Amino acid sequence: MGPILLFLVLAFVLAGCGGKSKPSAVQSQSPTTGLQTLAGLEPPKLQVTHQATGVADGLVFLAQKGGKQSRKGGLVIADNRGRIRWFHQLVEPDEATDFRTQTYRGRPVLTWWQGSSSKAGVGVGSYVIYDSSYRKIAAVKAGHGLSGDLHEFQLTPRGTAYVTVYNEVPRDLSSVGGPKDGWAYDSVVQEIDIASGKVVLEWHSLDHVPLAESLQAGREPAHNATNKRPLDYFHVNSIADAPGGRILISARNTSALYLLARDGSIVWRLGGKRSNFGPPAAVKFRYQHDARLHPGNLLTLFDNGGIPRAEPFSRPLVLRLDEHAHRATIIKTFVHPDKIASPFEGNLELLPDGGAFVGWGGVRKLTEFTPAGSVRFELKLPFGDTYRGYRLPWAGKPHRKPLAALRGDTVYASWNGSTTTMRWQVLAGSDSAHLKQVAEGAWGGLETAIPIATSDPVVAVRAVDSAGHELGTSASIER
Repeated sequence: MGPILLFLVLAFVLAGCGGKSKPSAVQSQSPTTGLQTLAGLEPPKLQVTHQATGVADGLVFLAQKGGKQSRKGGLVIADNRGRIRWFHQLVEPDEATDFRTQTYRGRPVLTWWQGSSSKAGVGVGSYVIYDSSYRKIAAVKAGHGLSGDLHEFQLTPRGTAYVTVYNEVPRDLSSVGGPKDGWAYDSVVQEIDIASGKVVLEWHSLDHVPLAESLQAGREPAHNATNKRPLDYFHVNSIADAPGGRILISARNTSALYLLARDGSIVWRLGGKRSNFGPPAAVKFRYQHDARLHPGNLLTLFDNGGIPRAEPFSRPLVLRLDEHAHRATIIKTFVHPDKIASPFEGNLELLPDGGAFVGWGGVRKLTEFTPAGSVRFELKLPFGDTYRGYRLPWAGKPHRKPLAALRGDTVYASWNGSTTTMRWQVLAGSDSAHLKQVAEGAWGGLETAIPIATSDPVVAVRAVDSAGHELGTSASIER
């Protein structure tokens, strides 16, 4: 290449790198919300795609997974317009699942699992409990030196919690076409005393359920099962109390539910290769999640439909069980108009009026149905997904004060976690001892911008509820 040609090439390259060029992918990977009072937080922008009257009471709970381009994940409490009441951002590589309210020691609390997960959908982490002021009041770990998995954190009235564990163990897999010196995940159910951390109950799938019950061996060749990728033959994904002191668990990779006695024995199976329940044949499900028993012999679950698909779409199901006759009957389904097929995750929450709130797992949608099965609310996540989603009552008042920021002639107000703030009052004066109200604005989400027309050097914000009662006041800030 001659010197003149080389000069022209370099000039072209340098011109392409000039300030007028489009920003690179790296430069545009971390969009920010521009929050003035909560710098560094990047809450998701939730989209309400179906809003109707008559939705159930409560707020929407989800655990937003992080996405590509450095999008941040975290815990979200939102209202019916998708406006965020509380956002708890997580630091990578941490993520969270199963964020919801439960009852601990007679009081409502926030609970979730937090840790890291593998591509196989197995978590390594622990469990968190916050009170209504957003203080951590308990942390729960799996017992016996094991790591807590992401699939379940269910509190009981006994002051205990059910958790899931996936333990890698050597196993003879020759019965399912694998090596004698193979590896498998032993799905472990633990009940932990929250106060002491002691294991109250422990159940191991490999002690009670043979490998041959798995539907996974055909999809996940057993001969590839090493200690780096054990055969996930069972995949426990929900645990719940059942009448008579028994325990109901769901196993995704056997497509079955198991009712356990306290001694660990299996009382019955529903679904899978060895179901104890007979016809009608319509009660079939594949790779299900979130099995719960309810009064009136009702059972709910989220039927994913299987991979490859045994059903054309996913079905949140309500069944009626007759344990004596060993019959299960579908009495209600909540089918999305778009016939959503969720490949993984998902949950079904029955609402007090007979409707349902459904999390579609990997499909990034949360849907509320009427008792008749029509959609009355839907929210879409911008990226990632949420393992489960809920509509639940919650009254939160943060232990920290509201925050204020002043940028030019605009005041920014926030109180991350306050569920009753409906309006903001802007206070201004010559000093913090002589403040008076100079402006007001409706609560508009995680942060609210309010224009002001005052030259006073000191400003603060005050949160008020729907009746005008003062809830909290920020520290004063100076221009």
